[in-house]
Amino acid sequence: MNICEELLPLPCVYKRLAAEKRPVLLYGMGNGAEKIYSVLSDKGIKISGVFASEGFVRGQSFLGYRVMSLEEAEAVFGDFAAVLCFALEGDKTRILAYIKQRHTLYSPNLPVYGEGMLDREYILSQSKKIQRLYDCLADNLSKELFVSLLKYNITGETDYLTENKSGYFYPKGFFMHNKRHIDVGAYNGDTVIEYTALNPFYSDVVAFEPDIINYKKLKNNTAHLRDVICEKAAVCDREGNAGFYAKGSRSSALQTESEGIRTVTIDGYCSQRTVNATGAEVGSIKIDAEGADREVLQGAVNVIYRNRPDIMAALYHRASDLIDLPLLIRSYDYKYKLYLRKKEYVPAWDVFLLAASPKL
Repeated sequence: MNICEELLPLPCVYKRLAAEKRPVLLYGMGNGAEKIYSVLSDKGIKISGVFASEGFVRGQSFLGYRVMSLEEAEAVFGDFAAVLCFALEGDKTRILAYIKQRHTLYSPNLPVYGEGMLDREYILSQSKKIQRLYDCLADNLSKELFVSLLKYNITGETDYLTENKSGYFYPKGFFMHNKRHIDVGAYNGDTVIEYTALNPFYSDVVAFEPDIINYKKLKNNTAHLRDVICEKAAVCDREGNAGFYAKGSRSSALQTESEGIRTVTIDGYCSQRTVNATGAEVGSIKIDAEGADREVLQGAVNVIYRNRPDIMAALYHRASDLIDLPLLIRSYDYKYKLYLRKKEYVPAWDVFLLAASPKL
């Protein structure tokens, strides 16, 4: 299957918006809406108003527009095109079906961090990488999901995010071992709890969380679990200190100008902290590092080379992650089996690579 031949005829979401004859309204407020508004303005796309879901309309203004309810927007503009500007997870995505029954809905997918966009121009410029990754994917679900994600990023059509109903599941044997598990971006401990329930045979779990509020929750929520080591540090590709923007949520991230935080590499940490005198072999690594995911992998190259752990990595923080991070792991060992999985989210967040150890 030639991926780019299938993608080539698809319409670009920004060209479709630029060609709209109807008023274009932002659906939602906040940082995401500000970012989308900036991108659309740079592309010469005029915004006529802002509306929000019931419960979020309190007579406020946003970007100089009075925020309206859907019914108010319909009374003022009649038919219009809506641009989704916030994220919806799980059952909350059902509201989009109601909006789409009444209006054309566009959902541009902008990166959570960094510059650039996984748009039509960028995707077609990466055709060789895209084809190489597609050919490496280990099952049909991963291949179908990869193509759907590319189509969504080009068109902004949310149907591409919901057409695959196979769910989120691990390959057989994935994350199952009696070695160390490393959780990068452990947040409040939810993923540590999930992991220890999945695999009770681990030797220990090292959970990294740099945000002080999240770290305290992590320690408290995992205190009942055996052999869980909580570390208040950011994982990247260098040891030392770095700027850090703490938000007390999943969105805390390394920054160039902000409060300092200790930084470690997986290679450096595992060479110093062991379970016993013989050391700790790493069986699995989970990475959700809010834009520093590539740096985490680059700082773990020796552990990956020695131990060949299972690796779960977020692929949605930066524009290039979906394409580049799987190929980076593949460059470490071409025998890694690559799977893609996505949880129910609009836009295309919670997309993960599951790189199964060559030992499986």
